[in-house]
Amino acid sequence: MEALLCRKIGDPTVPLSEASPIFISTSYPIPVLDSSTAVRVRVKSTSLNYANYLQIVGKYQEKPPLPFIPGSDYSGVVEAVGNEVSKLKIGDRVCSFAALGSFAEYIVADEKELFLVPDGCDLVAAGALLVAFGTSHVALVHRAGLSSGQVLLVLGAAGGVGLSAVQIGKVCGATVIAVARGAEKVQFLKSLGIDHVVDISKGNIFGSVKEFLKARKLKGVDVLYDPVGGNLTKESLKLLNWGANILVIGFASGEVPVIPANIALVKNWTIHGLYWGSYKIHQPGLLKDSVKELLSWLAKGLISINVFHTYGLSEANLAFSAIKDRKVIGKVMIAFNNQKFLESKI
Repeated sequence: MEALLCRKIGDPTVPLSEASPIFISTSYPIPVLDSSTAVRVRVKSTSLNYANYLQIVGKYQEKPPLPFIPGSDYSGVVEAVGNEVSKLKIGDRVCSFAALGSFAEYIVADEKELFLVPDGCDLVAAGALLVAFGTSHVALVHRAGLSSGQVLLVLGAAGGVGLSAVQIGKVCGATVIAVARGAEKVQFLKSLGIDHVVDISKGNIFGSVKEFLKARKLKGVDVLYDPVGGNLTKESLKLLNWGANILVIGFASGEVPVIPANIALVKNWTIHGLYWGSYKIHQPGLLKDSVKELLSWLAKGLISINVFHTYGLSEANLAFSAIKDRKVIGKVMIAFNNQKFLESKI
């Protein structure tokens, strides 16, 4: 099968060559079913997340041994099942999440880790659901307890997790303030019906948000969703209400912010670190319920996945460039056109 391998730490945006850190293997072994409840999926699409980029450049918190196949969330069609698989059958459309391995034509997962994609949902788009929307759903619904009438401030709102956060915020009935850079991203966010959008290329966020809050007769921000870090975090802290929740999602700016503990004490802030992937180990039941609710929202049209661009596997370096340059609105995908269908039941 075809698979994208990382053979050394380096920049995945450089053109694929014998010297590049990533390369395409055209004869990588198709993974075998390793248990009676294992399922092999023919991958239709897999999304690129900023974490995938960080893994290859060696800056992610988890550093897999080389060589490895990158990739996390994916969608596809069941191609083979173990003899004790009871809830899935060959031909079912599914999506899931793996620590590694989705940048390949085939992947094997246990039956309990796979989710049926509802009829009417685009299979390519479903490959982008779990990490971005899963992160935001667990953060906003389960950790911060976002509720109707609260004010949600989302930094990096046009990126994968940011765009999922603003949509989930609206589903929860919150007043949503989105922060992004550039006219194109701002216009797209406005088209979603976001209550207020700030273009940080035109100045800091404090004045714009304060003016909006005053006009709406709102005291401040109840939940801060922060995948960016750096100076944006520092500016945003000035807008938080007493008792606010701060969701630490990531540091796309490259700068880990300092949140003064003395101010957190005085204002009774709650600071949540959110590493979504670890829920698979520590609270798998919560993760499963979260994904099921997201799939139901997707089927009902309450949320949507904006696929910015879909690349082939041979264009992986271009896909990583789009992520690195932060030009993306929504999600970047890698799709497979492999039509082979090796039906079998083992």
